[in-house]
Amino acid sequence: MPEDHRPRRGPYPGVGFTKQVQDVNLGPLYDTLSGEITASLTGRLLGVARTSGMIRGVHLSCLASGKDDDYALSFSAAVKINEVAALATQPIIAHVSGEASQAKTTYSEAADTGITEMELNYAANEFSPGDIISWDFELTRTASPTTEMANIGIVVELEPNI
Repeated sequence: MPEDHRPRRGPYPGVGFTKQVQDVNLGPLYDTLSGEITASLTGRLLGVARTSGMIRGVHLSCLASGKDDDYALSFSAAVKINEVAALATQPIIAHVSGEASQAKTTYSEAADTGITEMELNYAANEFSPGDIISWDFELTRTASPTTEMANIGIVVELEPNI
């Protein structure tokens, strides 16, 4: 391999710098619900904190937003740290009357309709090593919408305290 293509070339502030970065680097937490979703689910485990930090973002996506032009059809996520709500406002994906069932996300860049973005509860979004991070999937629907919501995903972004 040519010398100018070697990965991780210094200079670094110290010999153990790359290990220090690895020790505090926190990847996001993920969970998915496959297939049609017809009921709320509680206590879904996202992970256990290995260091201290905070939740800095929560995003939802779905492959099918469902269809019910007569009644409310939506889902939201309540993210918790040791069973304490970490969000002031839950992210929500809702069917918009007249739309076909479609893929939607709460990422603001997508500019989807029927979306409520999350807001953090800054008094309760910090975690310590060993804390349990979980979420509740909350579905709002009638007995039988025209098309069920399906294939849900959640991403919880973490930021370490350094």
